[in-house]
Amino acid sequence: MEKNILVFSNGEKIGDAIIKIPLLYEIKKRLPSYKLIWMANGTTVYNNKIKNFAEQYIDEIIECAKLKPFFWQNISNNYDLKNRKFRYIFDTQKTVIRTIALKRISSSVFISATANGMFSSIKLKKKNLSESRKYYLEELFDLLNYIKKDSVNRNFQIDIPEKLIARLQNIFNKDKKYIGLAPGAGEVEKIWPLDKFIEVGKYFQKKSFHIVLFLGPQESNIKEKLKLIFPQAIFPEDEVNDFNNIEVAMATTKFLSCALANDSGISHILSTKYCPLIKLFGSKDSDKFTPKSDLFLSISGKKFGREDVKIIPSQYVIDSIKKQINL
Repeated sequence: MEKNILVFSNGEKIGDAIIKIPLLYEIKKRLPSYKLIWMANGTTVYNNKIKNFAEQYIDEIIECAKLKPFFWQNISNNYDLKNRKFRYIFDTQKTVIRTIALKRISSSVFISATANGMFSSIKLKKKNLSESRKYYLEELFDLLNYIKKDSVNRNFQIDIPEKLIARLQNIFNKDKKYIGLAPGAGEVEKIWPLDKFIEVGKYFQKKSFHIVLFLGPQESNIKEKLKLIFPQAIFPEDEVNDFNNIEVAMATTKFLSCALANDSGISHILSTKYCPLIKLFGSKDSDKFTPKSDLFLSISGKKFGREDVKIIPSQYVIDSIKKQINL
């Protein structure tokens, strides 16, 4: 059997995919001579929007596998998996029916946390309550230790293509300071009030910081308002056309002193560890959805007595940014 590892997920949208990039790195670091095959039951942005980042680690992508759990069916109608064998299969999701389907593929070692590890070929240690509240990626690192134990590189940073860095160096001045603001989110209840983002921006603008704004398609309605308030602001995705918007936003963090975002997809995009990032939370468990790093700070409305992001005071956020950048 060849030296390979099949990693299975239900599919990746942009936030989930970026969260898992350190996992890709850890797999290749621990198993450098192994071929890494990423299998998604659905679609994965590793095969398109952030392919330039993922292809450094992934050797083969099997997308839209649509695995079948029943023995009288083909394992997949889209791929011939009956005759493929893997040294390791690493299940990153926990839905029983999918794990049963995945288990039909031949492997020497099968690792899955589904049903408290019932399907794993190696017995998993039972979790206590505090472990069950871990950041999602930490749970995957724990599972990876059953395949090859090693310490996690907490200093890992996503590699940015040199060509993209060169493009951004024409936009950002190394002698100036920049603060990034991402005031949007896909869900209304996750959005900190725009006026508070503006208050933060105005404060740091007076401190000689230049404002960098990250807006998704759903925030086009506030773009003109922000342009009037911050006429010198940089919208990096508008400046670079030969890379997609997600890659541009990720690379821009190399030029920021700090970034501020709601708990949203853009907060994951900005989680590159090239600059401090402050994430604002309402009802969600901020510890479970914030990477483990001194560069990342989560502020929750719970701290101020209510599970509502809107209650977070702008002055508290300003003071937190100042502390992160030693101002």
